[in-house]
Amino acid sequence: MTVIELTTVIVVLGILAAIALPRFVGTNAFDARGFRDQLESSLRLARQEAIAKRREVCVAIATLPPASLALTYNPTTVSGAACTLPVQAPGSADPYVLAAPDGVALVASATGFRFNGLGQPVPNNAIILTVAGVLPINVAAETGHVSH
Repeated sequence: MTVIELTTVIVVLGILAAIALPRFVGTNAFDARGFRDQLESSLRLARQEAIAKRREVCVAIATLPPASLALTYNPTTVSGAACTLPVQAPGSADPYVLAAPDGVALVASATGFRFNGLGQPVPNNAIILTVAGVLPINVAAETGHVSH
């Protein structure tokens, strides 16, 4: 191996280390963004389940570490009745529970609300969820539309 080849290999390894190493060392930002995307998808699923089943779907949010979200639904047509049946995770018979990765914080304007059979939030208020300072997730009043 010549000096030029050796120098080229060292330069390429240095560039790779400068680009790739920070991605593996500090994964908290990636974990937070991934959890935020999963949380947004979970809220959309809850709204869609409420519309499809014409039943209230309850969203329970725990903000204390470890943060989590659980989905259950009201088995009756009576508004405000207890949500006692778990929403099943897609492709599984397990209850739908989403847990935040270690070190990822969640702040919510409401720790519990429902989507009614029309997909509207109950109570009819806008809800904002923020994961570790990443873009907030908004649930619109009146429509229940979930956006960022």
